[in-house]
Amino acid sequence: MVYLLYGEETYLLEAKLKKLKKEFGEAVKGINFIQIDAENISEIISDIETPAFGYSTKLIIARNTGLFKKEKKAAKGKSKKTEATNSLEGKIADYMMEHKDILEEDVTLIFVEETVEKNSLYKAIEAVGEITNFEPLKLPQIVENIRKICSLYKVNIGADVAKYFVECCGTNMQDLINEIRKLIEYVGPERNNSKRRY
Repeated sequence: MVYLLYGEETYLLEAKLKKLKKEFGEAVKGINFIQIDAENISEIISDIETPAFGYSTKLIIARNTGLFKKEKKAAKGKSKKTEATNSLEGKIADYMMEHKDILEEDVTLIFVEETVEKNSLYKAIEAVGEITNFEPLKLPQIVENIRKICSLYKVNIGADVAKYFVECCGTNMQDLINEIRKLIEYVGPERNNSKRRY
């Protein structure tokens, strides 16, 4: 299976990535688990085709590869993106379309990017896999997530307190979770923080 995970809400993106890795099962680096970045992205097709010795499936995580970055226009309307990157992006897209069976049965391929452009590779992943955009959450979603996280720590927090918490700490989920952990370590679990104190 092929996944493309991208967006600004990095906490939820990393949570999804962690879940996919857990679902994959045992991953031994260099045997059935390979990490790819912009430096070694050119090896991705050979990494897909190389069998995972002793394992039936392989996990490949390609992070911040540059294959999905928006092209910057030069002065005369030409793209600054190199022809090599363009051809690599096209080769990977063509390979995915021609070898769907390998990607469905033998390989879990996960692209993790900050931003993406809907290019040929994006369209190929859309056809053979799953794309998830982790956009910044709206206030009601953030409040609900804060309440769920607090309940995992056995702390009851009211909606008004959660909203006030967001006003004070911002909307980045990772920052909010870090602040929640600090408060819980200070106050301790099993506490009821459902009312705001002034």
